[in-house]
Amino acid sequence: MSDAPLLPAWAGELRDRYLSGEASMFLVHGNVRDLQPWDKGNGQTEWVSLRTFLERFLGRTRDIVLYYNVSQGLLFPDRTQEKRFERAISARRMLEGEEPLTALPRLPTSVIPLLEELITDPTHSSGVVIDFFEMIAPGGDVSFMGADEKANLVAMQRWASDPAFLSTDNLVILVTEQIADVARRVVSSAQLMAIQVPFPEQAERLQFLQSEDLEGLQFEMPIEALAQVTAGLSAIQIRSILRGARQTKEKVTFRTVSRRKKAIIEQECHGLVEFVDPEHNFHHVGGMEGVKADLMRVAEAVKSGQRNRVPMGMIFVGPMGTGKTYVAEAFAAESGLTCLKFKNFRDRWVGSTEANLEKVLGLVDALGYVLLIIDEADRSLSAGESDGGTSSRVIARLKEFMSDTRHRGRVVVLMMTNRPDKLDTDLKRPGRFDMKIPFFFPETAEERHKILLASGRKNQLVFQDGVQLESASVATEGYSSAELEAVLLAGANKATEAGFDAVRQEDVDAAVADVVPSRDARMLAFMEMLAVFESSSRRMLPERFRGLSTDEVLQRLDVLREQLGRRAIL
Repeated sequence: MSDAPLLPAWAGELRDRYLSGEASMFLVHGNVRDLQPWDKGNGQTEWVSLRTFLERFLGRTRDIVLYYNVSQGLLFPDRTQEKRFERAISARRMLEGEEPLTALPRLPTSVIPLLEELITDPTHSSGVVIDFFEMIAPGGDVSFMGADEKANLVAMQRWASDPAFLSTDNLVILVTEQIADVARRVVSSAQLMAIQVPFPEQAERLQFLQSEDLEGLQFEMPIEALAQVTAGLSAIQIRSILRGARQTKEKVTFRTVSRRKKAIIEQECHGLVEFVDPEHNFHHVGGMEGVKADLMRVAEAVKSGQRNRVPMGMIFVGPMGTGKTYVAEAFAAESGLTCLKFKNFRDRWVGSTEANLEKVLGLVDALGYVLLIIDEADRSLSAGESDGGTSSRVIARLKEFMSDTRHRGRVVVLMMTNRPDKLDTDLKRPGRFDMKIPFFFPETAEERHKILLASGRKNQLVFQDGVQLESASVATEGYSSAELEAVLLAGANKATEAGFDAVRQEDVDAAVADVVPSRDARMLAFMEMLAVFESSSRRMLPERFRGLSTDEVLQRLDVLREQLGRRAIL
């Protein structure tokens, strides 16, 4: 093996598992549409498609190498390989008294039996690559499959357990982007080994950049820095950035890379995630001094690389309008983490939701140093009991992802909810969510005053000299942070309508008298008690809740549930 090329980690794993006899069928998934590094053996690396890589990889030890997808049919590296294949199939058929092969079929129902003849023949060693495998054995309910799809599915299951195949020196590689798109009956086969192709690491990105023609391009940063800031991008996407810069003759800057990276990833994820570029930090957050102090300690640990001090995940719990989202985005700005927000990753098609989640988690893992925000987690992670088990599979995958300690300090999952009682109990345990931070309505006039001042800074409001917000702070007892901001914005609108550029005292007073706060007192009290129950630290609680025992909190929750009736369940 001394003359063997240096292989990427995933290809090395595939080779080792095959040589050890662990499997003869492999499901290669993940970043399979990217370029792969092929060691030319002379100190140079060529970046080629996965198909070309596998043909070269298998061609070193296989007599016959072929590639198949439902669009192009059977393809071979060269005419010699094609002739070997035709002779092998014809010889096998003649021994069985059948007609020799006269033409290469295209449809899966005809190709798969042909491939089965090849891989069960012990007289040669072959390497079969079936690309876009999800089109042959798609995920979904068997009862909705046609006869051809069922036949393909049975064939794949048979291959995975057929002694005639397993005892030969033949190898089958199935290729798909999302493993969730493939029928579970195939994925769960004991003799099938799943191998993930990851996004390129920093060293591989640097190697790729060094192999590209950079003549004529201008860079704001060294190539090493460019390799670092392109985390989460494939080699093809990096090449597109370079080609775009060459065409527009613009300098490659941190800003242009960030903007292009944002567009590429949002496009790749088809609206599954949203990049959040916060324009505010804790300076724009009024009150909540304890919460800000705790989160600032986490932010400092992230920036200083003290990964063991960074929680695996955090939950923000509390009634609506208490500033959970606003504080989360401010934390992203303070910590320097790339902020991604889950959008609607659920889909009505069977298996699509899991595939969407897998794509997002793969992206997050590749990017690193990410704050992944899941807003309204009680709704986005659950669609009721009639979703065919999708919610349980989504939560199970999230549990698996969050239990991986390699993510500590690199990925922080932040869930926000006003109904933590609807979340899976095991999901919320320490080790997955180490910090559960409660949010409440501002307790004192002083806190409300700080929130009003911060809201003025956030919205860049101009006040006339002599405007006092203290009176508004006193008159707005029971208002949420969002409602306090609504008061100021209403005052600004009144000033504009009266023809003034600055907000006057009478505008603020009129807005206080006009804006009506939420009157759903029982539901808000219920959400407050849920936040008290979930809090991971007593010092995070307002003084009026700190002395409550767990039993007292549960008793209050029971009373509120009874008063709310069905509303506490929905």
